[in-house]
Amino acid sequence: MEISPKRLVVALGLVFVLGVLFAVTNSYYIEEEGSALPVITYGISFISVLIGAGIVLLFQWRITRRQIEKILKVLPGEERRVVQLLMDNGNSLEQNRLVALSGYNKVKVSRIVKALEQRGVAKKTRLGNTNLIVLDI
Repeated sequence: MEISPKRLVVALGLVFVLGVLFAVTNSYYIEEEGSALPVITYGISFISVLIGAGIVLLFQWRITRRQIEKILKVLPGEERRVVQLLMDNGNSLEQNRLVALSGYNKVKVSRIVKALEQRGVAKKTRLGNTNLIVLDI
């Protein structure tokens, strides 16, 4: 799963705001109590942020997986096989390796990849003497 740059910026911004809120809370606590917040409070907050991030990533992964499963049902058999191979290999493969794994000839794989590109399911980029095929969903 790939995290979009926009989401990453939003997440980092929220963590920054959380840090500022913690600093403000700590300053009020110092004024009232005369000492800083206990270290355990910082530890619990840090662990809570990590658990929250993990939950968000888990749900995002499940949503993406469900979307891919829906797309697979709609695709013709040969395209479905190529997408499944891409998914099983980290969402990207070199085109010559895709030929070897799929059992289709070069021309057939090229046509399947072109159809997947037109559907917006995959993206093809030059990589030396071959192409790198990456799932774009």
